[in-house]
Amino acid sequence: MTPSKENEILGRNADFELRKEGGHYLFVHKSGQKAATDALGRALWAALPSTADEVIRKVTADWSVSADFVEEYLYLMRRADVVKGAEEEKKEEIKQGEQKTAGREEGGPVAGGPAASEDLISVVVITHNGKDHVVDCFGSLVRQSYKNVEIIAVDNASSDGTAALIRSRFPEVRLLSQRRNLHYSGGVNVGLRQARGKFIFVVNQDTETAEDCLERFHEAMRMDDTVGAVVPLMKFFHLRGFVNGLGNQIRNHGWGTDNFIGHIDVGQFADLKEVPSACFGAVFLSRKALDAVGLLDESYGSFYEDVDWSFRCWMGGFRIVPQPKAVVYHKFGGSYLQRPKLKFVARNRQKLVLKLFKGRVMLGVFKRYLKEDVRNFLGLVKKKDFGMAMAYPKAYISLGLGLIGTLGARRKAMKKKLPNLRELDVFRRNFDFYHAFDERGFPRLDASILLGHYRWVLRKKME
Repeated sequence: MTPSKENEILGRNADFELRKEGGHYLFVHKSGQKAATDALGRALWAALPSTADEVIRKVTADWSVSADFVEEYLYLMRRADVVKGAEEEKKEEIKQGEQKTAGREEGGPVAGGPAASEDLISVVVITHNGKDHVVDCFGSLVRQSYKNVEIIAVDNASSDGTAALIRSRFPEVRLLSQRRNLHYSGGVNVGLRQARGKFIFVVNQDTETAEDCLERFHEAMRMDDTVGAVVPLMKFFHLRGFVNGLGNQIRNHGWGTDNFIGHIDVGQFADLKEVPSACFGAVFLSRKALDAVGLLDESYGSFYEDVDWSFRCWMGGFRIVPQPKAVVYHKFGGSYLQRPKLKFVARNRQKLVLKLFKGRVMLGVFKRYLKEDVRNFLGLVKKKDFGMAMAYPKAYISLGLGLIGTLGARRKAMKKKLPNLRELDVFRRNFDFYHAFDERGFPRLDASILLGHYRWVLRKKME
């Protein structure tokens, strides 16, 4: 753990306020996003602004808690971006000023040029009615420290002026406008077919990419031919101290989930070697793996197409690895409506099982998913939410109508599969502690999760 500098003044992040709702304390970002805390978190918040030593003295005078524990809690608050040091705020102001006065304005030429030895990286961004997102997204991409880059935007028939906005603000971006919405998988494939790079970064429109992200990806990928995909550390766009995901995973129950969603990064991902699946909301791919594994399966439309590709990647002998130093900020849930999402998810997780799983694993997982869907359907009917409830029968009707195509895709996938690799090998890469949300769905920043999860990481860093 890195202690605060002596006499450094720590203060509250001005973007947050502390509220009490329903008997619970919450750190509330100005965007409305919330993180759960507790009375001890409130006590630390009340002791600010001050030096770390003064905060520890004030809190331990009123609470039966050790100075070490208060120091660790304060450090966790800093990592969560709720608390800031004066130097951090100054650095952020300088960085923002440099971005505004750098050698380019948005829509102008990228500063600098590629080194002769640099591999070409293609960036593929999928857009659809994203005028509220694309300036943040492309603005961050044209500022990348890695310079040998081509940027491709695949616009899925936007009707809100997204394509025109990209064209006017970012003329260096190659815009591929589609006449109809090809959904996410179809749009990605259009971009992948056009990409010329040795490596391809696929990213969604509701993101902002850290300036050194492509450089970090390249470091992780270029030395190992067995790596098919590298996943970034995705963080929430507004709750920037909290993890949105580091790849994803599916289990034999529930929906797929982003790995470590709601966690605070305190260095616990540094030694992580592999992840079970890549989220195509932001993923760095090798051309070699794409040529061997193939493109996304467009019959999924949206959701689980990335899990399908990831299983095929593993089964083809390639690895999926994390790069926690590559950071992407994501406006979680910013690009999709819930009702069509429910239909796609219910259908596509079963489609994945029928296409890529075998024997007792296939039957067992399909049965579990079916029971969950029936239970959820009946629950929605009981609530008289018939519009959402009908997503389930529609999903299974669609699954049945596409069964012949799914079985045909299964035959092709099994021909490419290495005989010694199984779907269970991917499941075994799942993480047990994969989220850090409370029962209301808020990321946790409290004493109990510090004791139960973070403290061992912090103690290890101090050794």
